[in-house]
Amino acid sequence: MTETNRVGSIRTKKALIRKEMLKKRHALAKDDRERLSGIICRAFLESDDYKNAGSILLYKAYNNEVDTDAIFRKAMEDGKTVAYPISRMADGEPDLDFYIITDHKQLTKGFMDIPEPDPSQDLEKFTGTADICVTPGVSFDRKCHRIGYGKAFYDRYIRLNTPKTVIGLAYCLQIADDFDPEDSDKAVDKVITEQEILIR
Repeated sequence: MTETNRVGSIRTKKALIRKEMLKKRHALAKDDRERLSGIICRAFLESDDYKNAGSILLYKAYNNEVDTDAIFRKAMEDGKTVAYPISRMADGEPDLDFYIITDHKQLTKGFMDIPEPDPSQDLEKFTGTADICVTPGVSFDRKCHRIGYGKAFYDRYIRLNTPKTVIGLAYCLQIADDFDPEDSDKAVDKVITEQEILIR
């Protein structure tokens, strides 16, 4: 198999997994989503990773993702620095910049209607190395490989900025059989689900 065919095969399989997992996640009832998100967030907040972190890159849930609001509230109580991403294309490349917020009122609809820091507000850009990057994902395998929405925003950010720890949050139904990653794909360090914590 040529390299082109190998990459094409990998992308085709990832696309099929993405479609399947989005369908499963979309079918999750609101009550179940809230209950499972609560369990996952508690596991995250009880971890040494969280307790030892001073700075956390977080996302606002979109399209039935694990809701992270409980993490934000606790991080604010604990005096941690929390930043959310703004997504854009820069010179044809997917680009994320994170901005520090202290209130969800500082978010507005951005790329794909995902809540992002409001550029009209005077927010401080997060610079330096984050202790934790909490990344969304459509699916993960048991080796902590990640499938996102196919735009590679987080893959590129993690590769260029190397947060100390990268943690994915997912429902168990999002865990797929192991799949071959592309060379540019970055596995996360841990995946927290409502039933277990997967470690790379």
